[in-house]
Amino acid sequence: MSKFLYLLILSTLLFADLNTTILDEYYDKLSNILVDSSNSVDDYFIKTQSRKRSKTEAELKTSFAIESNRKSEYALRFKLRVNLPKIQKKFRLFFEDEDSDNIFYDGTQLDNRYKVKNKNYLLRLDFWEFIFKKIDFTSGVGVKFRRFNLYPYINLKVKYLFENRNLIANSRFRLYSDGKFENAVTLSKIEHFNKKIYILYRNFFKYKDRTNSTTIINSISTTKIISHKKELSVGVAFASRLDILKAYLSYQQLYIAYREIFYKNWLYYEVSPSILWREENDFDKSYRFMFNLGMKFSTH
Repeated sequence: MSKFLYLLILSTLLFADLNTTILDEYYDKLSNILVDSSNSVDDYFIKTQSRKRSKTEAELKTSFAIESNRKSEYALRFKLRVNLPKIQKKFRLFFEDEDSDNIFYDGTQLDNRYKVKNKNYLLRLDFWEFIFKKIDFTSGVGVKFRRFNLYPYINLKVKYLFENRNLIANSRFRLYSDGKFENAVTLSKIEHFNKKIYILYRNFFKYKDRTNSTTIINSISTTKIISHKKELSVGVAFASRLDILKAYLSYQQLYIAYREIFYKNWLYYEVSPSILWREENDFDKSYRFMFNLGMKFSTH
């Protein structure tokens, strides 16, 4: 699939009329499939003649990375959020991989390199939302699967609503049918110098009972908005693992990231060179280069 996407985009840009390209036809067909699928699910629950338009969103992203003293890495990711127009106040359907809420995923490793089937995927239905004072609770049920292995689970998300919108805090808890659980907590703060430059502080904490592992990642980055389709970021990140209240540094990373939407408003690429000091290499310096190519589908 990733090779097909690369070839399709390359042939489109080189040989096709950008007003009516094969890529546009491919995009339109996938968008129509998403809308039709959303309406089908919607009609299953409620039979009405409503003509509300589905607000389904999806993202297809393929990645490639090379790093000194490591094998090249590949990954293909797909996220789908189905907002059902007739019952969207009650139900939201999601399809994503298990690292979808890891805000640092793709930065230092591509977990599902070479074979997509090696990745765990989640299909979830959120059906209950309740706001108590300044805390937003959302719950749902889903199933985690890899090929023929299925694990039903309960999902609970909590978002803290601060008066200062520059501060964001949320957590996500999953309890699986086999009794295992995991929890991820994210705390982010944005400080704007002006309309085009801002600093982002991000803190990520994740615990998996299945592996009895805790990951803590902290980062600081500065982003310059070059235009409405281009931006450049420079940052530093630190990752640690927690073992009986004692933290061990896993890696340090210094990175640059350039992102550009280069075709209409839905096709983009990201280029990110970085320097890493990994524990597995006795903190010897390594150089990494990552390239991401993605499509965003929206039916708004």
